Amino acid sequence: MSLYRRFQDRFGTAGVVLGVIALILALGGTALAASGALTGKQKKEVEKIAKKYAGKPGAPGPAGPAGPAGTAGAKGDNGAPGEKGEKGAKGDTGSPGAPGEDGKSVESIPVPTGETGCEGNGGTVLEVEESGEPQEICNGSPWTVGGTLPKGKTETGMWTVGTEKAENLKVLAPVSFTVPLASSAGMTVFFINAAGEVEKNSELLGPKPAACTGTADSPTALPGTLCVYEKNRSGALESGSGLTFELATGGVTVVGAALNFYSEPNGWAFGSFAVTAPTS
Repeated sequence: MSLYRRFQDRFGTAGVVLGVIALILALGGTALAASGALTGKQKKEVEKIAKKYAGKPGAPGPAGPAGPAGTAGAKGDNGAPGEKGEKGAKGDTGSPGAPGEDGKSVESIPVPTGETGCEGNGGTVLEVEESGEPQEICNGSPWTVGGTLPKGKTETGMWTVGTEKAENLKVLAPVSFTVPLASSAGMTVFFINAAGEVEKNSELLGPKPAACTGTADSPTALPGTLCVYEKNRSGALESGSGLTFELATGGVTVVGAALNFYSEPNGWAFGSFAVTAPTS
């Protein structure tokens, strides 16, 4: 085995190269001592020797194992709020909108007193142009002091009668109209007892007529009629016993009527009435 091979096996190629350089430096020590540096010739010799004996780069070594993952850092604090920005500049004025459509006018039509509209009380009919929906604005309600019951309108009330005297005592029970009739001409009166029958002159005349189809709790009457409804009475309903209706004394007036009864001692009765003004 050559001396070079021994050095190479022991120190490797790089070690041999460094040894040769050291040997050259030792041999030329005097020159180095004198000048303190290699001459140009010596530098070239050293470079030539280094290139001659330099080995080829070895293959890359295997990658080392990955290091452990680092722990996550702590969450940082929220940053301080930024300063309030300056107020923006005022925007430009918008362009004018398109003109709106013209409004509708309201037509006013007078309603003279006595005409069909507003039940004869007069007033005004208002209608928005082209709406087809007229609205009546009538004068004050007829249900006021000084007014009369309008045609075909009904008012109701209550009546009662009682006595403590002898038998067959004639007793009158007033029926007063809060709103008077304009006229009592042609008015008729019916007395409907608690059994729902017409009673007159101490006689039972049969079921209540079509003009008086209501009850004591819900009295009704057709136009031109006073319907008197009995709710309850003392004694029996038979003629000559208890309290019986005979006639409306004096008939019906514009302010009411007087019901004519005959009663036994301590007789009593009560009920309601309805009166409807004539339509003509």
